[in-house]
Amino acid sequence: MDDRLIEAKNRYEAAVFGGADDGLDVADRALDGVEADTTLARGRIRHARYLSARAAGEQPAEDPTELALFERALALYESLGDTRGTAEAQFLVGLYHQVVRGDMDTTEAMFVRARDLAVEAGDDLTRSYVLRHLAFAAQHTGRTDEARAALAESTSLRRELGFTAGVAANLVAEAYFAAETGTRNPSALLDEAATLATDAGAHAVAGWVSEARLSIG
Repeated sequence: MDDRLIEAKNRYEAAVFGGADDGLDVADRALDGVEADTTLARGRIRHARYLSARAAGEQPAEDPTELALFERALALYESLGDTRGTAEAQFLVGLYHQVVRGDMDTTEAMFVRARDLAVEAGDDLTRSYVLRHLAFAAQHTGRTDEARAALAESTSLRRELGFTAGVAANLVAEAYFAAETGTRNPSALLDEAATLATDAGAHAVAGWVSEARLSIG
């Protein structure tokens, strides 16, 4: 059982049997933390289902419950003063708007906030995700240099963290950028991405590499 659930149970028993009701607020905060974590995880599962359906060639409908879960988690983490959790939830709210709704214009501020919070919390993994999607936002508005720099920083963080599948995914995006700008060799990037994807067992990313080879030529 989660330690926070045990604490809440102990606070309940202390209040009911010992009259120590001063710990009930502590119990509520512990349960808010459990709810925030669970809610965020449920939202992630829904997002994964959306991506799986899209990868299979379907056109999945928008799932407003996914956004509601991310927003609920965000509110809970904010109320708890949990900077790391707030950063992650803020990123996922932005991700929903950018990926599911195709909103490339208003999500940048969400990602900027998530990045700043991730820096404050020392959460380099979340920061790597945020930087990846900030790169896409910058690319959309024609800020090519800014997009390339954000993606390169994301890739560097992922290499440091040993997040091999994430590095491979970023290299695919970098290959598309390179093909558009002529600044690097896309084939070399895709070769490395293919190797890393295979090493990490990231079969979906390996599929992205194949698609990129066909698209870029």
